[in-house]
Amino acid sequence: MKGKWVKPFAIASAIAFAGTCVACAPHVGTEKTSASASGSQASGAIVQTKDTSWEQWQSEYPNEVGSFFEGMTEVESWDGKVHSHAMLFANTPTLKNGVEKFGSACIACKSTTGTKLLNEQGLAAFSLPWDQISESVDWYDCQLCHEDGTPGAPLKYGGMAATEFGSTLLDSIDPKQAVCGQCHNYYGAVYTRGGLMEKMQSGEVDVNSVDPYRYGTDPDSLLKAALEDGYELVTDQETGLQTLQANHPEIEIFQGSVHEQLGMACVDCHSAKETDEDGNEYQSHDFSSSPLEHEESLEYCLTCHSSQGIETTDQMKDFVHNAQQEVADLEATFYEKQATLKDLVASAVKNGGVDEATLDKARENYTRGTWYVRYSDGGGDFKGMKVAHNPEAEKSYVQRATVLMDEAIAMLS
Repeated sequence: MKGKWVKPFAIASAIAFAGTCVACAPHVGTEKTSASASGSQASGAIVQTKDTSWEQWQSEYPNEVGSFFEGMTEVESWDGKVHSHAMLFANTPTLKNGVEKFGSACIACKSTTGTKLLNEQGLAAFSLPWDQISESVDWYDCQLCHEDGTPGAPLKYGGMAATEFGSTLLDSIDPKQAVCGQCHNYYGAVYTRGGLMEKMQSGEVDVNSVDPYRYGTDPDSLLKAALEDGYELVTDQETGLQTLQANHPEIEIFQGSVHEQLGMACVDCHSAKETDEDGNEYQSHDFSSSPLEHEESLEYCLTCHSSQGIETTDQMKDFVHNAQQEVADLEATFYEKQATLKDLVASAVKNGGVDEATLDKARENYTRGTWYVRYSDGGGDFKGMKVAHNPEAEKSYVQRATVLMDEAIAMLS
């Protein structure tokens, strides 16, 4: 029920959170989560912002707080999973494949706890073992998106990854984009952990000289900046093929899109205005689920798309599904050719017969094409699902990536 919230308790550890921090977006199985008025808050999560607890904020903002936790029970029809920011809030102890491996890097964008640690310890804050910080984490606290941690205050990003590495872009765009872009970006994995972070911590790379966005937000510009900043591509030892292990470049591909040019921002679709049972309008804080699952979001779409002859929310869903399928089909073609190219490279390395310059060019095509597709689909496993972020760019980059595969295949065939 809208606006009604009770404190969640920990989900059974059997629920899979594999790769949560790797993907920076919680994905669990089809089991629904539980909430109980008598349930106890999960250990390892402090439920307050500044000096005010979630319970106190809930009494003043019942709909906003209630909608945030509603995401914990929403199974998406498109994949049978729960995609919920609130999951991290309630289930820190179960995130074994994330927090134990990456430690404090997991809170680089999801909590202002990280920002406090950054202010205290500098770059060391990105590499702390989880057992040193777990008792002080407040996932998705109000200050992550609102100035001074006050609900209803102006929007302002507050995560440590954004503060340290994202300001060039985030300070230049609508705050309604920036607060989402502090997590939904490509640099979270590239700059906050791994080899590049180690180089910055050791002083080998001057942190003041790095800037993910100095050349732009397109994939070629991002790759160029990352390599210049000291990032080392992940290399497959058997083939020499290299990839950019970025997470979800969503705020980047949104720039210049038709929706962005119309003045829209992430929250316009992912945080629709809703009305509670008493007729009070409020801004939903259930940002995690697909807009296609919410009538309010679909009605918003129709304010423009009705000019295309789309009259109902069901027709709007069909329109989006068709666009998603078009990109998914393009990606399927790409992945077939990517696999063919990988086999050809492996064969050339094993059997010879291809000069090194040609082989290196084929590898370069593989790297760039694979990055184009990851850039377009928002993370590597969504295959067209995020087409609304930038329909023309998504199709264009997948098509360009496929051309790169064709070129390289021709070189080695």
